[in-house]
Amino acid sequence: MKKKRPRKRKRSRRSRKSAQPRSPASGIQIVTPEGDAFVFTSARYQHDALEDILQILQQTDEFQADDEDGEPEPDGSFHFARFETRSGARSTIIGQRVLAHLIVTATTLKVDTMSRQRLDDCCQLLEQLLGDRIRLVEIEEEGLDDVFSESEPGSEPEEPFIPPPEMIAELEEKMLRHWIDDSIPALGGMTPRESVKTPQGRKQVLELLDYIVGRQKVTPKTPGMFAPDYRKVKKMLGLE
Repeated sequence: MKKKRPRKRKRSRRSRKSAQPRSPASGIQIVTPEGDAFVFTSARYQHDALEDILQILQQTDEFQADDEDGEPEPDGSFHFARFETRSGARSTIIGQRVLAHLIVTATTLKVDTMSRQRLDDCCQLLEQLLGDRIRLVEIEEEGLDDVFSESEPGSEPEEPFIPPPEMIAELEEKMLRHWIDDSIPALGGMTPRESVKTPQGRKQVLELLDYIVGRQKVTPKTPGMFAPDYRKVKKMLGLE
């Protein structure tokens, strides 16, 4: 009897090599720090070894439980994050980078990531750690074009899409790094990185950052909207 292959749904028609990340008007490419295009991917496994799986995940440095005491969520599921731990990984101002999220229930294990490469790497690691305790059921992919595409005419309006927090954090960091090398009219057309090379320029950059941060404090933040924390620019430019 042939082994049934796991189903794959919502796969992009283009191969990973040919997929091109979208470029917003700001010129910031929507890619992961590894250079892969953002693609919402997930893998679902079945299992019947909950206690073994939880124990193995809690003992490895690759995964960290959302609840430090190991308590389940209100729905009975257990949540883990996979952090970047490879040697030589670049540290970021947003903390240790999250590469994947795991949701473990009594009978399933689901992996959510933001690129196919991250999913493949995480699944390979899980299958090494958990062996035949887990069985792959399906893999799903959804590109940004699918996520942001308009609804079909006459269809019921859907809930607005809210990007996951780690996606927002990574994009906001890219926006800040783009800003410090962009020509700013308030700085006489110079970039913040250029301006801080002189005492007067440093003063102007600090005043500009204080103004931006002040405006952000009085502007309500909408969930899912980008609002980079410009206070972090001080650390980027060595101003603190």
